[in-house]
Amino acid sequence: METRFPEHRRAAQAAFERALGGEVRLAVTGATGWLGSAVVAMALRAGIGPGDDRLRAYASRSGEMETEAGSVPLEALDEARPLEGSNWVVWHFAALGKERTAGLSPEDFVAANTAILNAAFRLMAAADHPRMVYSSSGAVHGAGGGPPSLDQDPYGHVKGLQERAVLDWCSERGIPLVLPRVFNVGGPHGNKLNLYALSSLAQTALAGDAPVVAARGPVFRSYVHIEELIAVLAHLVRQSSTETATPFDTAGREVVEIGDLAARVCEAVGLCPADMRRDYDPVRPASWYVGDARTYQVAVQAAGLTPIPLSDIVADTLASLTLSSGGEILPNGTRAL
Repeated sequence: METRFPEHRRAAQAAFERALGGEVRLAVTGATGWLGSAVVAMALRAGIGPGDDRLRAYASRSGEMETEAGSVPLEALDEARPLEGSNWVVWHFAALGKERTAGLSPEDFVAANTAILNAAFRLMAAADHPRMVYSSSGAVHGAGGGPPSLDQDPYGHVKGLQERAVLDWCSERGIPLVLPRVFNVGGPHGNKLNLYALSSLAQTALAGDAPVVAARGPVFRSYVHIEELIAVLAHLVRQSSTETATPFDTAGREVVEIGDLAARVCEAVGLCPADMRRDYDPVRPASWYVGDARTYQVAVQAAGLTPIPLSDIVADTLASLTLSSGGEILPNGTRAL
């Protein structure tokens, strides 16, 4: 990996390559999203490319995808030719995001995501002993501990439905499965930047403006570095068995309140944290979207990694938003052409 990358990113890349080995083939759905683009870029850096049918990338429509590590063709998932042969690891990240619940009825949101998942099942059906990574979400944890109801939270409800569907489908076919419930990620490859707290704060700060934190009550989050996460998932999927998978949360070692996160972003770009604007009332009900870190942090160690601290996650998020040498803003180092 190029020396221009910091040591923690080089370590994550090395762990990713160690985990996958030399013969693996990767199929990535939702390839232009945050998780998907990270897998594609890391695969290309590892010498896993589309030329020898070792890397296939899928999106809602066909085209070409450019990353900081090279380009790959995109196949439309709903009409893609099925995978053939062995050694496939399918990273299924394609889904309608939470923001799409505003434009669809709850029933239509469920139906659209079910169609996407069924397309992924068709893709895998004829492959010889594939392995699967399915990205769920922390939103599956509803107020009572289980998945929320459809009327409470369509997105979290869908994730609960799909966890069960993926677990059953893989169990029936003896397909090893890794099932993370992803909470908060940071670093390069980000998309939908305005929808996520860290990247939104970073964009504002890089523009020279003091961030405005809208949340009046306490908001607690815990971040993991996107490339650390992908390396850990690669390690877990390589070690996975045909026994029924156990979903687990992804969470960092540090919990941060959103105002403190904004202050760190300000300091990193030379702004005064005191200029940050927020009508803060610490006695209001708190938002706690953190996850149980235990399983994930054990997996980080097992993958031979040192957890990437929040300071480096913030730095990499900011770096990914800076100008490229050609003067073009690259919000995630990835463009769908």
